[in-house]
Amino acid sequence: MPNKYRIFLLCFIFISSHSFAQKIFHQPNAKGTWQYVCPFKDKSYVLAIQYLMVDKELSKANIYFGKSGKTADKIFWKENRDMRHITDNITYEDYNNDGIKDLLIFEDTGGRGGNSYYNLYLVNSQNHTLTKVKDFDKIVNPNYNKKYKVIVSYGLTGTNYYQLYRLNKKQIPYKIGEPFDDTENLDLDKNIDAILKKQQPKTNRSKR
Repeated sequence: MPNKYRIFLLCFIFISSHSFAQKIFHQPNAKGTWQYVCPFKDKSYVLAIQYLMVDKELSKANIYFGKSGKTADKIFWKENRDMRHITDNITYEDYNNDGIKDLLIFEDTGGRGGNSYYNLYLVNSQNHTLTKVKDFDKIVNPNYNKKYKVIVSYGLTGTNYYQLYRLNKKQIPYKIGEPFDDTENLDLDKNIDAILKKQQPKTNRSKR
């Protein structure tokens, strides 16, 4: 066999084997339990979660986001997380107030079992991207309040409490004001409104 054909054959074998080695989505013999999420109308974009069980519920999870192809998948990013494998772990809710529902994935529980933590991925349906919000999994029981455009955290401790958050320009959550206790006669809207008013920049008074 001429050398040039031998080189061509070796290159073809390498490219082919490398392409199949990249195959991630819908692997019939892959280890662990796999979950597939399609966050866009174009179903070729897939978020795949591979759960490698540590015990009956807690697992090491590999999360892949990419585009499914006929022979190989293009992986845009991958991350590793410790996640508790449960049913109904996916929620869609708009957290950055852009009118597009973002992807919320359950991570684990803590405290008295009622404290839940999540990973948030901002959805850009035009560019088909998922952007992870750093440190969002430190917010306990998050919920987005559309009226005040804030993230409301509700923590279960010795005394149940609320804490407000927003995302900064870099899409990183920051606290707004101090936490406040959940009391029997609490008016949540009134408390949120008061905290937000305190955070408003003071305007210079007009000269007399």
